[in-house]
Amino acid sequence: MGGPCEEVHEGATAMEVAKQNYAHIMATTDNAHKRMREQMTKPGNGPSKEAWWAWFNREWEKKKDEA
Repeated sequence: MGGPCEEVHEGATAMEVAKQNYAHIMATTDNAHKRMREQMTKPGNGPSKEAWWAWFNREWEKKKDEA
């Protein structure tokens, strides 16, 4: 869903995929993932959790519609 790598996360729900994504991002140390790590760990460094979830759920619905 627009991340800096080709890592694939699969799940039956948006929450399952989000949890996999979070674990992946937090396990990285490279510069490609740095911006995303900072957004996830430092408040004010990106969209609010509510705004992010709204975006993520819209993307989730698009992917379901494409399947």
